[in-house]
Amino acid sequence: MSGHVGDLSSSQQEALSKLKASLSDVTLPDNDDYYFLRWLRAVKFDCDKAEQRLRKHVELRRELGADTVLTWTPPEVLVKYVTTGFFGEDRDGHPVYYDCFGNLDFKGLYRSCKQDDLLKVKMLHGEQLLAKFREFSVQKGRKIETVTTIVDLENLSFQRHYYWPGINFLTELMTLFHLHYPEIVKHIFFVKAPRIFPAAYNIVKRFIDDNTKSKIVVLGANWKEELLQYISPDQLPQAYGGTRCEPDPMCTNFITVGGDVPPEYYLTNFTETSKEDMESVLVSRGSSYEREFTVELPGTVIRWEFITNGHDISFGWYQKSGAKRRRFLPPTTEMSEVVPMKRRNSHIVPESGVLQCSTAGIYVMKFDNSYSWTRSKEVFYSVKLLPPDTELSVPQMAAEEDGTGANGTEEEEFYECNDNTVPVDGT
Repeated sequence: MSGHVGDLSSSQQEALSKLKASLSDVTLPDNDDYYFLRWLRAVKFDCDKAEQRLRKHVELRRELGADTVLTWTPPEVLVKYVTTGFFGEDRDGHPVYYDCFGNLDFKGLYRSCKQDDLLKVKMLHGEQLLAKFREFSVQKGRKIETVTTIVDLENLSFQRHYYWPGINFLTELMTLFHLHYPEIVKHIFFVKAPRIFPAAYNIVKRFIDDNTKSKIVVLGANWKEELLQYISPDQLPQAYGGTRCEPDPMCTNFITVGGDVPPEYYLTNFTETSKEDMESVLVSRGSSYEREFTVELPGTVIRWEFITNGHDISFGWYQKSGAKRRRFLPPTTEMSEVVPMKRRNSHIVPESGVLQCSTAGIYVMKFDNSYSWTRSKEVFYSVKLLPPDTELSVPQMAAEEDGTGANGTEEEEFYECNDNTVPVDGT
């Protein structure tokens, strides 16, 4: 039996009755059989698990003010840059939700608002979806409780999206949404998937339940024609193969397409790591600072973060490759550049990145202020060496992309150290 209203086995009906009775002391946002069965299907009709989840859900709703969240006005940066929107319906009369995920600026959003607001805006989207179900159910004269979702992956890249603090929080949001809004997905269509998509999907797939995974479809080169099998042209924006243009092919009156968050939205007191937890160094004007780290095992991951007070600084990583003998002169140490040295706007946006070391050896972090003859730079930094089995799920292709964001700031960078590095003579 499917576990839906009108198609229940005797054990499923028993679980439904038991769950409703066990929650008689709780005020729920809905109390019809459709509502309880969504929670039961999510845990394969384990009544105790369903009760536990529902009680946690009620507590979270209380903490975040879910009953009034539909009247909440989110911070402007979330309204403008969180990719979201409803437009039209599919051929079965279910609402269609759009997420232009490829345009989502992880770093910009994470640094521009409180995490509680990001959490609350995700709950807002969940409540908007439930409200949309109620609206469609009235319009159609039947129960509507699932949504078709289109996830647009255009512009997806590791340089835009591989930002570890943002990824960690995104997975927390995904987990929250699936735990607190279960069994609402009809289809999820991924469109415009770039070649890095499989690796990116590997990072987040463990946070998606198996039932939802079974509803994910990655559409290929003919994705517009394939979408039309599920959604009629008069219900699709022109940009997705339909005929609607309100007021443009993306129907941006309804769909927020995202983009790079301007630095003026950044919180001035933001940092992922408190300065008290960081080491500091003053790099004098016209000089540089180097620090060595010994990597004992191939595959070790170096993760760093740094910020500067007031002004930019040049930054990069090198690997020492042994002494180079010179006739009649002292030997020099040859170093290979593994993370390109370039100026970073770390006074505006904290910089962070990852280096995966293919070989053991000595790696050198360098802050270079030699170009500045008037200002010394105070740098706060944190460096962690992580074991080789650290799960990053990032292919070498990520290192081939240019790390410069569209607004001139740097997304968290991923590098792999290999044998194709450029030797640099050093002393």
